[in-house]
Amino acid sequence: MATSASEASVQPLTLVMLVGELEKLRKDVTGELTASMNTALAPIQASLQKITDTVATHTATITGMETALSAHSDGITTLEREVAVLKSKLETTIQVNDRLQLAVEDLVSRSKRQNLRVIGIPEGMEGDDARLFMTTLFKKMVGDPQLDTLELDCAHRSLAPKPPQGSRPLIVRFHKYAQKERVLLWARKSRDVSYQGHPIRIFEDFSATLAKKRAAFNKVKSQLHKEGIRFSLLYPARLRVTINGQTRFFDSAEEAERFYQVHSSK
Repeated sequence: MATSASEASVQPLTLVMLVGELEKLRKDVTGELTASMNTALAPIQASLQKITDTVATHTATITGMETALSAHSDGITTLEREVAVLKSKLETTIQVNDRLQLAVEDLVSRSKRQNLRVIGIPEGMEGDDARLFMTTLFKKMVGDPQLDTLELDCAHRSLAPKPPQGSRPLIVRFHKYAQKERVLLWARKSRDVSYQGHPIRIFEDFSATLAKKRAAFNKVKSQLHKEGIRFSLLYPARLRVTINGQTRFFDSAEEAERFYQVHSSK
């Protein structure tokens, strides 16, 4: 049977040719897939790079913050030590200051132990020589022979401004402590003391701080007086109470009031 010319020109497909065609097809497909994937992954890779850069920046920032925090921590530790030292020094200074205040208060109080404070004498009645005026007044009023030789170191009005009404106290300093005590004892025993029609009162000349400490006992002293309980306020500010033959001493008004409340509740 005869074969046509077209059929005669077609070469048979061999295995080698098939493998070659398949390899060519694979390369073409692989190239296209690679290009497509690269195109699709490019934005993702760019984003990942940005994220990587951001993480690196944050890491550097965190490292810097950790370094700064460590420095601040060391600084705080140093400050805490310095504050502790300053606190210790402050406490010591306060203790020294308290002791100095007590010493000054004691010196002021001792300097006033020979003083008396006279209240009620009108301004100007003492004239130009308050010392002579008070010497004469005490001798006449007290009438104690031991005051015949009374000697006053000085006498003057208190340094407060002159009030529009009333008068300032007269501060009198005795040369002898014993004579001052005799005048004070007479004033405590006497009632309705007056001079030329003017009622006067005579007190110890305490410092403001000591006067406040002694005044704190006024309430409990009034309570003890109502109960008929023996007591006395000792110098500088110490309350002595005698109950049923037993004597107690109190350095604070609060302590004395607690004792009174316990006693009165029995």
